Amino acid sequence: MCKNLYICLLFLFCGVQAYAQQILPLDEKAYLSGINQQIQTAKNEKLRLENYLLLSEFYAATDSVRSKEALDKVLASPQNKQFNRGVLDYYQGVYYSNRGKKGKAKEYFGSAVKELAEDSANKELYIKSWYNYGYVQVEEKGYQFLIKTLTEQCIPLSESSKDELMLAYSYTQMGLTFMSVGDTDKAQKYHFKSLDILDKLPQEGTIHLITYCNLVSNYCYKAKGDSAKIYLDKAAALLRPYPDSRQFPNYFYQQAMYYTTKQVYPAALEALRKGIDAAGLHGQTLLKQMMYFRMYNVYLMQKDYAAAKAVLEQILADKILGEEANNRKITFTQLAAVNEVMGDYKEAYQWMKKASALSDSLQQKKLVEKMHELEVVHDTHQKEQTIDQLVREKKVEAQLTKERNMRMLFLVVALILTVIIAGLIWLNYRNQQRLNKQIRNSHQQELQHLENEKLYAASKAVLLGEEQERQRIAQDLHDSMGGMLANIRLSISSLKMDDNQLLLQKIDKSISEMRRISRNLMPETLKNLGLEIALKELCESMSNTHFVVQFEAFNLKADIPFPIQLSLYRITQEGLSNVIKYAQATNVIVQISQHEQFLSLTIEDNGIGFNPQEVVYGLGIRNIENRVQLIAGSLEVISQKGQGTTLNIGCNV
Repeated sequence: MCKNLYICLLFLFCGVQAYAQQILPLDEKAYLSGINQQIQTAKNEKLRLENYLLLSEFYAATDSVRSKEALDKVLASPQNKQFNRGVLDYYQGVYYSNRGKKGKAKEYFGSAVKELAEDSANKELYIKSWYNYGYVQVEEKGYQFLIKTLTEQCIPLSESSKDELMLAYSYTQMGLTFMSVGDTDKAQKYHFKSLDILDKLPQEGTIHLITYCNLVSNYCYKAKGDSAKIYLDKAAALLRPYPDSRQFPNYFYQQAMYYTTKQVYPAALEALRKGIDAAGLHGQTLLKQMMYFRMYNVYLMQKDYAAAKAVLEQILADKILGEEANNRKITFTQLAAVNEVMGDYKEAYQWMKKASALSDSLQQKKLVEKMHELEVVHDTHQKEQTIDQLVREKKVEAQLTKERNMRMLFLVVALILTVIIAGLIWLNYRNQQRLNKQIRNSHQQELQHLENEKLYAASKAVLLGEEQERQRIAQDLHDSMGGMLANIRLSISSLKMDDNQLLLQKIDKSISEMRRISRNLMPETLKNLGLEIALKELCESMSNTHFVVQFEAFNLKADIPFPIQLSLYRITQEGLSNVIKYAQATNVIVQISQHEQFLSLTIEDNGIGFNPQEVVYGLGIRNIENRVQLIAGSLEVISQKGQGTTLNIGCNV
């Protein structure tokens, strides 16, 4: 368990630290003061907007509200046209990447890379855009894509522009990337490449501090605490003049890493507590999360499982995991593991269920993103084909025009006749084209109609066959297995055996389970007492303390055809199953009513909802659609992110 946790924490450390390593001056107070002074006093509007962009970047990792306010001032200003569009895209990418919205960040950084390619005045932003463009795609494309971006873009660009600071930064980020995949030897090589460049500079700064901290982590992962201490002391000396620096949480984390390597656990925990306080003070949520996970790891090393569990529960209570679903999954998994070690298997099972549900959600999200990518590729290909077709048509038209002019030059006498003939031919051609198009459309509609009828017939046959098979299996279970089990129970109860009571209990349990399966396959309540009581019983059976299903029925008549009752029962069963699997809801309302010959069924939950335009419906919704078609009914799906989901089904009886 500790080994698996170590891997998880390595991923979390590298992911958080990459965002925490902003290239801001160590004297942050003076830097921020200078920005604000320029905003207040600058007479040049472009200079004032430039400082608003720097202000947005300064607050991006710690105060999203201030960061967005500063960014919006620039975007709303008519004077922002003075900037290369890539500059604005870069700062928007920085804002969204720190908000955890990697899709939008990728879009803006990708645009910045294109726009800044030929802008010699913004080479540093161009290099940063490439690095961030590679980083935000690590989860999607893996660390190899980030390594490729650094080696093929960031490092060569830094060398060609002779930007030594960005070259050193690129090397230490390359080392951090190799460290995140466990290749600490190669990571050390790149960190030392960064140091070789930095040692030639006259003054130490932020990139020195970043490289020192990265080397501390790398040596700790290699269990070389004495080497780590050298660079930890360098980082401490560099930070000492700036006690309010937002780099201190990262330093405390490295200090805890060092003490953990030395197995001085109380000192490690004390360093982490200081880091948590500092991160909270600066609003560095991701760093705070990293500290908690490291504290959890230290408690595990001490085998203090109760304290380790309390740390994970504190993480959830503080709600510091944000929008990073992978980190929530890691937390749930580790809670399951530590509860298992403590012998609380029931709670361990509940946390593992949450982790599994979150894993399914992540896989669905990745599938949707992949489909969107394929759709964009497809649309681009179609546009290219359309452009090629238009070019060819233009060439043909030009050739025809040239030939027509030549004929008109030599056949002036026949001009009127030619125009009349050409006009007649053109009209005939247009009429023929229109007729052919109508024929094709009619043929396509007829084929589509036939195909829909075939699909409907097939779906109807499958559903009817499914219900018949359920009924047959339920009947066989009840008549055959039920009788056999009852006979066995009667026979055993008549024997005088010491352990026949245990056997009778097991047989009774088997009979109950057989009856439950039989009722699920073909509910006897539906057949004997009708739709209203059957639905009420279904809702009550699926309710629990954390998931309440409220049932309401109005004016249901007793003469509803059984096939319609069965279809509505199955639709409700499928709908509630979908809510349990995906909606994360706590309350569901199932309402059915009848007005004359029209039945209306509504299933409404208070779950997380979704955007119907972005979701590909799964097997559950398709089953509901097929059953609605079977009873010639209508289905309406209403949902919005964060506002639950409603299914409306209507049919005539």
